[in-house]
This record gives sequence, structure tokens and C-alpha cells, in this order.
Amino acid sequence: MNSQLKSERKNILLKILLPIVFVVGAVVFTVIVIKLKGEPEKKELVRVLPKVEVMRLQSEPLSLTIESQGTIQPRTDTVLTAEVSGVIEFVSPKLFAGSFFKKGDVLIEMDKVEYSAALANAKSMRASARLAYAQEESLSEQAQLDWKELGRGQANDLVLRKPQLEKAVSDIESAEAGVIVAKRNLSKTTVRAPYDGRVHTKFVDVGQTVNGRTTQLARIFAVDVAEVRLPISSEDLTFIDLPQVSQSGQSNSTESNVFLSSQFGNKSWNWMGVIDRVEGVIDTATRQVYLVARIENPYGQSNHSDRPPLNVGQYVSAQISGKNLGPGFVIPRSALKPGNLVWIIDEYNQLKITPVVVAKAEVKEAFISAGLKNGDRLCLTPLGIAIDGMEVEVFDDASAKQMGSEL
Repeated sequence: MNSQLKSERKNILLKILLPIVFVVGAVVFTVIVIKLKGEPEKKELVRVLPKVEVMRLQSEPLSLTIESQGTIQPRTDTVLTAEVSGVIEFVSPKLFAGSFFKKGDVLIEMDKVEYSAALANAKSMRASARLAYAQEESLSEQAQLDWKELGRGQANDLVLRKPQLEKAVSDIESAEAGVIVAKRNLSKTTVRAPYDGRVHTKFVDVGQTVNGRTTQLARIFAVDVAEVRLPISSEDLTFIDLPQVSQSGQSNSTESNVFLSSQFGNKSWNWMGVIDRVEGVIDTATRQVYLVARIENPYGQSNHSDRPPLNVGQYVSAQISGKNLGPGFVIPRSALKPGNLVWIIDEYNQLKITPVVVAKAEVKEAFISAGLKNGDRLCLTPLGIAIDGMEVEVFDDASAKQMGSEL
């Protein structure tokens, strides 16, 4: 009984003393650690400024270039149609697709027998009409003499054979017209080239019977001038000197140059042209206006002896020379912020939000006509937060780097 009581007292004593021992040990350990730890190192606070890349601006004459594209077309495109009926007896070797010909070249000849006979018959009728007129003229003169000798008073026209004489004159005129028509029909059996050109498509061949004014013989086009329709936005019209024609027929002589390029294989070739006219209608679907560029002698020899011809149907890219807008600045499009604002870094490396006047903004470049001055440092780095007057650190000068590479 006594031993059990002693054991219980011992357990109670341990439960009371153990927590006290742990607390005292922790306090002693903490004091030792604090004593052993040295003084903390003192560091100065450093401001972290956003780093930006800048470009130093220099004004230059602003001459805009409007880009477009289109397909080469002939200026004169003709479908030759048979003007008389007949059987084709000859087709020129120059009347095959892709062949060139000169003005006046014989392209097709048709059977002439029927039209030669018609011409001979017309000449015969003309001779008969002339004979009848001569006879009637003699009879009319004789009637006037007879009336003077035997008649009394005023003779009527029928007695003097004036109506008969007028009919004889009309018969001659009709016969003359018949000869002219017969000669024309005979000449139309030979089809000649109306201009210097090239064959697009041939529709007929030797032995084929054609009907006058209905059968198509060939499609041809002139090679002196080629054209290309270039769509541009109605806003871009203000940047180009365009030829304009009023209703009265008066026109200005302004012609803007256009630089055309096309790819052949792995090489790009270039041609020069001018804006010839403006189509007077705005496309209601796209709100675009079509300019027509003219290229002289697209198939002729040039200084580039190996340059291929500018073929009909060929796709070309175009750069149209725009107006000279005076001095201004060309900046990267990414540096132009919404609301026509840019970020300028001043001499104290502070950011200044600056409004500018934008002459034209393109995909890669923006043309600034006012709001900037020479020597301004344009911020090129996008910032999450931009506050007017905030300090930045300039780590790269893009303009200086460019000048160094040029040297």
C-alpha cells in the first residue's frame, strides 16, 4: 500500500518537473544562440528603375509610298469577228496563241469568188445606170428643143423629162453605192491586224465556214501599252498626286510614278509605270478606289536584256509614289501609342508622354508631321505602367547603334 502511494507521488512529481525543465532548457538555449549571433549587416536601399531602349530622332523629308497589287491587263483587247460569210482558205502562222503580229499583217483569208462576182455585177449595174443617164439626158435636151419649136406656154416637167432625168441620176448613185459595198465586202474577205499586238486565243481554222458579224475569229490585244488596276483605300487618295478629269473635259497633267515588281523563279524583276487615271467609282463593298497604272512597251527590250516581258495576267506588287509632306519624322509603328501619343525620354531620363500629329500610320512605320523635334529620344521599350515624369534608365540607344553600323 505504501509502495503504491510512493509510486503515484513520484509520477506526479515527474509530470510537474519535466515541463519546467524543458522551458528552462529552451530559455538557456535561446540565450546562448543570441549571444553567439553577430550583429546583422547593414545594406543600403537601391532604387530599381525600368530600363528602356531609345532612338534619337532626326527629321527628314516625308515622302509617302502607297502599296498595292494587281494583275497586268492589256489596254486594248479585241475580239475579231467575221464581217462577211464564207469559207476560210488561209490562216496566218502569226494567228496562234502567243504569237506577235504587226499592224496590217494578213491574219485570215476567205474565199473571194462570190464577192468578186458581186463586185463585177455592181460595176455592170453602174455602167448601165450611167448609160441610162446619158440617154435620158439626151432625150431631155431634145424635148426642150421640140417644145421651143412647137409648144405654147410653159411646158410641165414630165414633158421636159425632168423626173426621168432625176431617176437616172438616182440610179447612178445607187449603183455607185453598190460598187462601194461590193468592194468593201471583197476587202473584208482578208482579215488584217488592226494594230501591233499579240494573239490571246484563236477560234477558227482553215476550211471552216464563218457567218458574217456573228462568228468570232480570234481574241487579240495590243502590246504598245499594258495596264494594271491597283486598289487603294479612299483615305490613301489624299497622299497621292492623281490625274483628274472634270465633266467639261479639263484635266491636270499630274502623273504619279509607280514601281512594279514581280517574281520569276527565285528572282524579282522591276518595271516603272505611271498612274494614268482614276476610276470614278468607289467600291461599295470594300470602300476602295481603283487606280490604273500604265506601263509603256511591256514586251520591248530594256536595259535589262535578260528581264522577262510583262505578260498579261501576271500578278505584280506596286509601290506608288506619294506626295511630299515636308519635313517630319519616321518612327516604328510600335512606338506610337493609342491616342497619337509617344514616350520621350528627356535629358534627366524622365519619361514624357507627348502628343504628336500623325500624317500616316502603316503596319511597320508611322509618319509624324508635328509634335517632335530633332534630338528627341524616343522610347522603344513597352512598359506596363507609364507615368508622365517617371524616371527610367536608358540602357541602349538604337540610333547610336545604327550610326555605328553605318560607319
